[in-house]
Amino acid sequence: MTAWPSSPSYRDVQLGPDDLTSAASGLPVKIDRLSPGYVPSRIRQIQSPGKWALDLPEFNCAFRANGGFDSGSVALVAIERACGSAICGIPLEDDLILAIPAGTTVTATVRPGLTYVVAIVPTATWMEIQSVAAGTVLEQISDRPSAVRLPAHEAQRIRRLMKSMADHLGAIASDSVLPEQPPGAFVEYLGMVADAFAGADNRETGTTGSTSRHLRQASAAEDFIRTHIQEDIRIVRLCKEIGVSRRQLEYAFRTTFAVTPLEFIRALRLNEARRLLTTARADGLSVTAVAMDVGITHLGRFAANYRLFFGESPYETLQRAGRS
Repeated sequence: MTAWPSSPSYRDVQLGPDDLTSAASGLPVKIDRLSPGYVPSRIRQIQSPGKWALDLPEFNCAFRANGGFDSGSVALVAIERACGSAICGIPLEDDLILAIPAGTTVTATVRPGLTYVVAIVPTATWMEIQSVAAGTVLEQISDRPSAVRLPAHEAQRIRRLMKSMADHLGAIASDSVLPEQPPGAFVEYLGMVADAFAGADNRETGTTGSTSRHLRQASAAEDFIRTHIQEDIRIVRLCKEIGVSRRQLEYAFRTTFAVTPLEFIRALRLNEARRLLTTARADGLSVTAVAMDVGITHLGRFAANYRLFFGESPYETLQRAGRS
């Protein structure tokens, strides 16, 4: 579901642990689960072959997502419940509207309970909506992610209308008659979003300096961990690389990812091992070789933690991948 379909598409499904990569239209993502245990998430998703879509997810697990957004589309995200999540380095709040421009490299930290409605439209359509509804093209929305926090009643109205539109589009999608261009009513609702950004100069976005700093510190540490995943990454070394104290690093990870740096490193290694295990047989690799490739040396502990995260042993993943 990450590639644009050749015909109208509608689904209302639960997402299992290996299905989260399909939870964003136009955005193929790499997913790293951040905590063990799993409750299925849910998504309603309407997609047109004309590269517009409407996604309504509710996530019930913690994960980190990285991907490149479609080069010809804009995403407009209306947050219902933020639950401490962040997208593109912007800490989310209830009733926030987030605009993600075409071609953005998207990173997201999702915590259980995150719920939103996102409309994806061609960039040209969004530019036209701005010029008609707001009287101007907002350059800051065109080149980088930005956000505005709306009064609760305005935000609720936009979400209510978008959900109603999703019900309508879901009904007609089953008959395969979705238009290539966004319907007029859909565009009208997005005009409200354009109005919100046009009047956002003096409104709070909820992004404080300290929160942004913690996000930057955690993201810099994440980049280092991913680059050196095969090595022995000690916290002292990580602090030196990022230029923070151990206490600052711990706080940055707690506030950004809701886990400690050590838990984050372990989670990334487990996720990378799972990706490798799905192709290990074709590549002639064993469970032991995969573990070593991601910096894991204690195989017994690896197997126990892997089962906690994914509900099966590394060997079972290897065997299942070999049968597919």
